[in-house]
Amino acid sequence: MDWKSYYRTERERPQSQELITAYFAAATTDPAADRAITNGAILSFPHTALAYAGPLQARVIAGLYRIRVPRIIALGVLHTSVLPEPYSGYLAQVNDSTAPTATRVTAMETLTGAFFPTGKAISSSFGTVPLVPIPPRDVIRADTGILKNEFSLDTFLSLLAFHAAQTGTEPPPVAPLYVGITYDPVHDSFAVAGKLAGAIRELITPGTAIVTTGDLVHYGTAYSAPERVAAMPTDRRVLEEHFLPEVENTIARGLAGEHRAAFDRARTVLASDQRYILPVITELLGVGAGYEILHFELSDYAGILSVAPPCYVASSLVAFIPPRFC
Repeated sequence: MDWKSYYRTERERPQSQELITAYFAAATTDPAADRAITNGAILSFPHTALAYAGPLQARVIAGLYRIRVPRIIALGVLHTSVLPEPYSGYLAQVNDSTAPTATRVTAMETLTGAFFPTGKAISSSFGTVPLVPIPPRDVIRADTGILKNEFSLDTFLSLLAFHAAQTGTEPPPVAPLYVGITYDPVHDSFAVAGKLAGAIRELITPGTAIVTTGDLVHYGTAYSAPERVAAMPTDRRVLEEHFLPEVENTIARGLAGEHRAAFDRARTVLASDQRYILPVITELLGVGAGYEILHFELSDYAGILSVAPPCYVASSLVAFIPPRFC
């Protein structure tokens, strides 16, 4: 599936602008989102289909505009499933436990840290968004093709531009940082997450808001082993009741600094694409950080992927809260 093209087509359908207008109309007031942004929380939104992600992203964006945030750092997912060559080949080397250590380490160095698009602005479905100038560092690097197929922040940037036009303002400058591998399987280390958090702090100026994205559950016929699907319930509500505590457990362990335990759960239990970002969030906020799940639902992807049900992706809105407000 070419997700970048799929979601762009979805956003640019004639009826989509009416939907997006309605999403922002429903987000006119949102005390929970406003409180989170004001308190320096990192808001995490999904990048699922527009009907699912749109209302949640609108809540975040409307809050950013209400509070007049002057600058945004957006931590995007670097989906390993859509990496172009040669990066997909490097990923295969990283994951090959039989490859020479030096080969794996060299391959991993091409995928660790975060990557940002170059230029003064980025085009979206509804206009351009100015980019924050980002000086390259050893863990923050300019895109040289690795972002060719990446889509995790496309809808967010598009809706940011849409709301700017809607309100007669200019979008705040954004630093989109797509987070690559933050777990080193060769040395069983998350050291790069701490280094990346330190580099991100250097980009923070007064009033800067940090947001992120992640689809915290992938489950069902397109994502899970058949025997697991056969052993689980099929009703969406029942599955939500099953997965929500699993998400909470994973986030809590991650914020407690249990990086490896949270990573393993995110990878095996949830198939969460935020597994590489959570350690960075933890390192950014520090020990004692908390969280609040503002919305959680499983979005039906069976029709989108043309597979038999059940097939779900979580659409979640989560506030990662600094320790001083916990």
